[in-house]
Amino acid sequence: MKRGVWKRKRQGFGLAALLIASALLIGTVCAQESDPTAVPAGSSSASGDTTENGQGTGQSPISGSGKAKQSGWTGIVQQTEPETKKKSQSSGGTVEMQEVTVSGESEWTSPDLTSGEPNAPILPTTAPVVSTFGTPINVMDAPRQITPVNQTLLRASGAPYQGFMDPLSISSILPTAYSEFNWGMGNAVTIRGRQANAYINGIEMTMQDDAVQQFPFSWNMVENMDIQEGPANAVFGATQASSGSVNYITKQPYFDQFRGRVWDTTGMYQQYLWGADMGGPVDKEGKLAWRFSYEGQDQGSYYQYMYNQQQNFYFTAGWKPTDNYSVNFYGDYGMYNFYPQAFDLMNRPTNNLIQNGLYSTGVAPGFPYSVAQGGPVTGSAINPAYNTYAGPLAGVNRRATIYSPYGGGNANSGMAQLVQTVQVNDDLQIVNNSLLLYTKTEWLEPQLYSEMYTPGDYEFDNRTEVRWTFDPLASEPEKPKTKEEKGLENVFGKLLLKSSVDTGIEWHYQYNDDYFSTTAWAAGNSWSIVNPTNPALANPALFYLPGTKQFNSFVNNPKAGAGGLWHVPGAPANYYYSPLSGSGGSTFGHYWSIAPFWQHNLQITDKFALYFGVRASAYFWDYTTPQGPAGMPQIPGLTTASVNEDSIAPLINISPTYKPFDWMTTYFNYNWSYVNNVGVLGGAAPNFNAASFRLLNQLIEGGIKFNLLNDKLFITAAGFTQDQQLNNIALPATPAIITGYEVNIAYQPDKHWWVRAGYIDMHGVEDWSSLPTGPSMRQDYSTAYALQQMYALNTNVGLPSGQYNMIGFPDQYASATITYTSDMGLGGTVQGIVMSDQYLDYLGTAKIPTQYILNAQIFYARPKWEARIYIYNFTNQNYWLPAGLGSAGSRAFNESEIVAGWPFWIEGNVVFKF
Repeated sequence: MKRGVWKRKRQGFGLAALLIASALLIGTVCAQESDPTAVPAGSSSASGDTTENGQGTGQSPISGSGKAKQSGWTGIVQQTEPETKKKSQSSGGTVEMQEVTVSGESEWTSPDLTSGEPNAPILPTTAPVVSTFGTPINVMDAPRQITPVNQTLLRASGAPYQGFMDPLSISSILPTAYSEFNWGMGNAVTIRGRQANAYINGIEMTMQDDAVQQFPFSWNMVENMDIQEGPANAVFGATQASSGSVNYITKQPYFDQFRGRVWDTTGMYQQYLWGADMGGPVDKEGKLAWRFSYEGQDQGSYYQYMYNQQQNFYFTAGWKPTDNYSVNFYGDYGMYNFYPQAFDLMNRPTNNLIQNGLYSTGVAPGFPYSVAQGGPVTGSAINPAYNTYAGPLAGVNRRATIYSPYGGGNANSGMAQLVQTVQVNDDLQIVNNSLLLYTKTEWLEPQLYSEMYTPGDYEFDNRTEVRWTFDPLASEPEKPKTKEEKGLENVFGKLLLKSSVDTGIEWHYQYNDDYFSTTAWAAGNSWSIVNPTNPALANPALFYLPGTKQFNSFVNNPKAGAGGLWHVPGAPANYYYSPLSGSGGSTFGHYWSIAPFWQHNLQITDKFALYFGVRASAYFWDYTTPQGPAGMPQIPGLTTASVNEDSIAPLINISPTYKPFDWMTTYFNYNWSYVNNVGVLGGAAPNFNAASFRLLNQLIEGGIKFNLLNDKLFITAAGFTQDQQLNNIALPATPAIITGYEVNIAYQPDKHWWVRAGYIDMHGVEDWSSLPTGPSMRQDYSTAYALQQMYALNTNVGLPSGQYNMIGFPDQYASATITYTSDMGLGGTVQGIVMSDQYLDYLGTAKIPTQYILNAQIFYARPKWEARIYIYNFTNQNYWLPAGLGSAGSRAFNESEIVAGWPFWIEGNVVFKF
C-alpha cells in the first residue's frame, strides 16, 4: 500500500475572491469617507420602540463606536434596560435610537435580542462580548476573532429548530463553524477543524471529549453565545485541546415587566418542536425577577430509524437587594429518549456513490454468522478480499443506513449555577461563579455494537475573580506639549498606562463512572445495504449482533480486542463494555484541579494596548478500569488498568493591539498552553500515561478589524497557525498543525437589511513521523480501491509513519446570509454555503467534491405574533458530509460511513407573544 500523502489543487472560489476584494475595496474607500468625530458614544445592545409587552418593533441598528459604557466591571454581560433615548439622523431618515449601559448587575435582556426579531442589530460592535479575557471587551478591542451570536442570528441560521448541533446551521453565519456530525450529540460547534470547548456563563463544561456530551443538545437555555476562534485564555482556562471556544450566555430574568411567548415548529420528516418562555419582576421595586423556559421535541429523521424525543426545563432568578450586590441562579433539567446517530449511516463510500448514487454491493460468504467469513474482526488475514464476493453497482436510497430498529437510548441531565457579584467601588468588583453539572446516560447500537452506560457523572466548578482597574495618570493635569510630542502622540497615541486586572483562583472536581464498548466498531463495511442477488441479506437493520457466534467470541474473553466484552453491572441485558477502550471511554474515578490565574489588560496609550495572562492548572488524576461483573478475572493490563498522576498545565497569552484610528484595529496573539488527553466523557482513561497530561496547544495569530460607515459595516480578517495534538481513539495523541486565513463581513445599513458573509482557507497536517505507525482508520482506503487492489474490507491495519494531510474537511469554505425586513414586518432570508473538496482517507482514494447548499426563509413578524417558513436546500442538491472532520477522532470512520445531506425540506415556526 502506498503512503497517503498527495498534492491538493489550490483552487479558489469566485465568491471568496469577490468577498475579499470587496472587503479591501470597501475598507479603503469607506475608511477615507468615515468621520470618527461624527460617531456618537456607542451602545452595548440595541432595541427600538417596545410595545407594552416589551417586544421590539421597528428596531434599527445602534449607531455608535461600539464602546460599551461600563460601570466598573461586569460579571456575565447582559444587554440592559435602556436609560435614555435620542434622535439620530441616518441616510434612511429619522430613526429612534436607544443608549444602553452595561452594569455589574444582571438586568433584563433587551427584548429584540431575546425574541430574535429579524431586523434586530446583528453587527458584532453593537454588543460587548463575554470574552475569555475575563473582561467584557468590545469586539474591536479584542485581539482575537470573536463572533457574538444573538437570537436574531441563531434563528436566521435555523440552529434552534434542529434539535441537535447541526453541522451546517451556524456555518451559514460563520464559515469556520462547519461542524462535525458528532453522533448528533455534540454540545458545541466545530471551529477551525476541531470541536470547540463549551462554556456556560464562563465556566467550562469538562464532561466531554471534543464536545461530545453523549446525549442530544438543547437550545432551550441559550440566550446568546460568543464564539472565539483559538483556545481559551487565562481566566476561562481549557482542560482539553481545542481550536476555539463557545461561551453560552443563558437566558436572563426579566426585571422590567412580565412578558412571554409560546411557539411551535413543525417540519417534514417528523420534525415537531414546541416551547414556552415567560418571566417578570416579583416586586414593584424590580429587585427580584424570574424567568422560565420549556422546550419539547418529538423528532423523526430523514434517515432510517432515527428519532429524538426530549423535554427541557430552564429556570433563572435574579436578586439585586442593594446597588452593590447581585446574585443570579440558573438551572436546567433535561430528559432524553433518542437514537444516537453514531458511525452507522450509509457505509462503503466511493466516488461512484458520492457522484452517481451507485452503491458497491456484495455480501461475504457466511456473513454475519462466521468470524472467518467477514465478521466483525478487523485486520485478520483470513478476511476475504472484496473482489471475491463483490456484487454489481446499484442505486441506493439516500435515506438508507445500517441502523437497527432495536437500538436507542435514554439520558437525564441537570445544571445549577450561582453567580454572585459584589461591586466594592467603581474600580473594584468581586465575582464568584459556581457551576454543577450532572448526566446519566445509557444507549445501545446493536448492529455494530456500540454502547454507553453512565450511572451518573457530575462535575463541580467554582471560580472567584477579583477585578480591579488602576488609572495612575487620571489625576495628573494636562501639560503643554511640544511639536515633537504632538507628532509622536499622533502616531503612538496619548499616554494612559491604564490597567484592568482580572485575577483569582478556580477549582474543579469531576467524577466519572463510564462504561463504553469499542470492540466491534470496525465492521461497518461488512454490511451490504443493497444486495441484488439476495435481498434477504440487504437489510442489516433486522440483524441483532449480541448473541451471535462472533459476538460471543468477545464476551468474557480478556484476550480479545480492548480486553474483550463484559456485562455492565446493574445495566440491562446485552449491555457489554470494553475495559481498555483508551480515549473511547470506559473509566472509573475522579480528578480535581486548582488554578490561579492573572489576566492583565494594559492600555499603554489610546492606540496601543497589551493583553497578557498566565494560568497554572494543577491536576490530580485517579482513574481505574470500572468495576466488572461478579466473577470477572482481574488480569493486570488486560481487564484492569489504572492511572494515578499529578500534572501541571501552564498557560501563557500575550496579545498586543494597535488602533491607529477609531475604525481600525490590528492585533497579534500568541497563546501557549498544555492541555490534557481525556476520554469520551472528559475523565482520564485508565491506560493513559504522564505524557497524556501535557499536550501542546499553541496559537499564533495576526488580524485586522474595520468598523466603517458609522458602525454599519464590520470587516475582520486573520491569519493563523495552531499547533495541537490529536486525541486518537486507542492510539497515542499525535502532533498536528492547522494554518489558514479568513475574512468575515457584517453589514447592516438600516433596519431593513443585514448581511453576513465569510470565507476561510485552512489546511491541516498530522505528524506521525516520530511514531512507529501512522494513522489508522476502520478501513484505510475506499471500497472501490479495495476492489481494484484485491484488498479486504474492514482491515484497520494502519499506515506507515510519516506526515499526512488532515482529512474530512474542506480546505476552503464560504458562506453568506442576507435578510430583508419591510416596514410591515414581512421579509425573507437567503443563505448560501460553498465548500471545496473533502478527502475521506489518507490515500486520497475517495472524496466529496466541491458542493454548495442554498437555504431560504420567509417570515412575517408582528408585535404579538410571528410566523416563519424555513426552506432548506431549495435547489435539492445531493450533498454529502463526512463522519468526522479535521482533528476529530471520528475521522477514523470516514471510509466506513458517509452522511447523505438532507434534500429539499420545509419547516414552519409560529410564535405568539404576550
